[in-house]
Amino acid sequence: MTQQPTVQTAQAVQKAMRALGLNPRLSGEVLAIVSHDLRTPLSTIALGTTLLEDASQPEESKTQVIEIIRRAADRMERLIKDLQELGRLETGRTLRIDARRVELSSLLTEACEALHVQAQARQQEVSCDLPELPLAVCVDPDRICQVLGNLIGNAIKFTPRGGRIALTARQDGLDVRVSVTDEGPGIPEADLPQVFEPYWQAKGTARLGAGIGLKIAKGLVQAHGGRIWVESTLGKGTTFSFTLPVVA
Repeated sequence: MTQQPTVQTAQAVQKAMRALGLNPRLSGEVLAIVSHDLRTPLSTIALGTTLLEDASQPEESKTQVIEIIRRAADRMERLIKDLQELGRLETGRTLRIDARRVELSSLLTEACEALHVQAQARQQEVSCDLPELPLAVCVDPDRICQVLGNLIGNAIKFTPRGGRIALTARQDGLDVRVSVTDEGPGIPEADLPQVFEPYWQAKGTARLGAGIGLKIAKGLVQAHGGRIWVESTLGKGTTFSFTLPVVA
């Protein structure tokens, strides 16, 4: 009974991937990872609709269930959008950005606050060490928030309960360097070159995500004229950094 939904989900994902123009080689293990990521919110939605059909449920509980269903649908939409973004990158196209002049600290603070609730649920602290003076950059705010959401989200995911995630920003010549540091297990040096490859996951982190967020983050940073890299020490944590050009 449990295998049939899995097969149906895998077939649906495979069809969607073909429609998005993704390489057929992305079946197998990759398909299993993406199917897993879709299956979880699908199960949540199915359970939620069953609860809503229960007439004995109080209205307050139904409101909570509706919110849970909405978040699950948002997760599915994000994954589908990520697959579309990856399709553009794999065909050699750049990701679309709508850049404008913004103040960096306010943008970073907004991204940091957006993930505070998620960190608090794991009793983690997210600290922001930002420039004291106004610093203007020419970026697409939504896209940079997408990059930060991926990096901070990963840091929260890999940092132990009660740990700390640090977001820092410093001007470095004509660029500003933004870094996200976690207190996770770290990444072996031999694996660092593969971190930004799509669908790659470090050993011991299977099923923690589809493994495409960092590839998209790299594409977005490059579309802004910046670069992104990772530094890590086993047992001590990992730092992802990226640069953005400063507006004169």
